[in-house]
Amino acid sequence: MRALLAAFVVLIVAATVEITLLVRVGQEVGLGWTFLLLVGSALLGSWLLRREGARAFRALREAAAAGRTPAKETAEGAVVLAGGLLMILPGLISDVVGLLLLVPPVRALAGRLVLRSAVRRMPPDVSSALLGPMQVRSRRVKADAAAAPGQGEPVPPREFSPGRGTVIEGEIDR
Repeated sequence: MRALLAAFVVLIVAATVEITLLVRVGQEVGLGWTFLLLVGSALLGSWLLRREGARAFRALREAAAAGRTPAKETAEGAVVLAGGLLMILPGLISDVVGLLLLVPPVRALAGRLVLRSAVRRMPPDVSSALLGPMQVRSRRVKADAAAAPGQGEPVPPREFSPGRGTVIEGEIDR
């Protein structure tokens, strides 16, 4: 419920800022130029959405043909869709954000954020089945009876021996 309320507040604030900015730009350059700017950005957004969307779909097909899980390509495709739709919507701030989402380095970063967010919401077995194996960073520690679990001393890799007293701590990366 809090997330829904926060999203509603952000939507109202964003719409208010967009309208205020459009009015200011309209006062500075005139109604005709402001209208042309909005129409031009919508046309540019639809063209970029078509071009970058086709590129994202091609990458998705190539990943599937290569036998890789197309998780990265799917996430980037969602970012391309969001960017194109933001450019088509009337508003100058949404145009700038949409254009940024269509720039390849920003799109890749946003795609990783989308993927990470999706993985957090999935059960581990589902995310493994959909996204393939995970990369795990870990460190080996010697368990100490007095220390809390996971708070032992780090053990250099050469001294590591499987068996009693060895605990592996780590975090999962995607």
